[in-house]
Amino acid sequence: MAEFKFPCPQCKQHIQCDASYVGSQINCPACQQAIIVPPQPPTVVPPGERIIQIKVSLLRKAALVFAGVLLTAGIATAIFYFVGNSTRTVWKEWSPLDGNADQWSFSGGKIHAHSVAGQTILASEQEYGDVTYSATVSTTNRESSLAIRMQDAGNGYLILFAPVRTPCPWNSGGYVAVIKKESGNETTLDSFNRKMSAIGQTARLKVIARGPTIEVQLNGTRILRVNDSTFASGRIGLRIFGDPNYPCDATYSKISFH
Repeated sequence: MAEFKFPCPQCKQHIQCDASYVGSQINCPACQQAIIVPPQPPTVVPPGERIIQIKVSLLRKAALVFAGVLLTAGIATAIFYFVGNSTRTVWKEWSPLDGNADQWSFSGGKIHAHSVAGQTILASEQEYGDVTYSATVSTTNRESSLAIRMQDAGNGYLILFAPVRTPCPWNSGGYVAVIKKESGNETTLDSFNRKMSAIGQTARLKVIARGPTIEVQLNGTRILRVNDSTFASGRIGLRIFGDPNYPCDATYSKISFH
């Protein structure tokens, strides 16, 4: 299929996209803002210039050579893909910071988590200070949360997502909260419990950390903003918590961070 490039109207990053996505809404791979793929610009041929038709097999060979040149030269042109997004990369590269590896699995393009034995966190190996981090989250029974600036399992920030009508009596009404975890003790810095998704529904959860400021967005709307300077950097991760009486099952997809 034909491909073309266009600049993001928000951050001006050039994006290479298949022409079949014209008119579709995507998130810019650089700034993560929602944008509409514009119409493919027409090909302008100077007067008198020949048009040479290249067979598909030759185009494929040329594309492979061109991709190699891009990698060698280190050109930072963002290429948008709907298939094979960073969720698979997360699954391959992240590891348990707390809990066991068998509490996590990958299928259908999603990361699945299950716990009846307390907290489990799947975390990056790299540490991040300022970071924009988002995921499409869902749970069938308890929570589907994110973690940032984790020093270890007992120190860092949790972005808790518990939808409406969970079986747990303490969060059946649903809420999103920024939790500071320090030496294993949890302190709620701020919380939100209005216009929440229901159990089993997906939601887009996004956290933007800049210096001491932590901002949380739910489905594109800012709902929380706190300031805390306890942890300046650390690992990012996916976090759930379950017990035998109230198990936790969650899924994560379309994970993005930069």
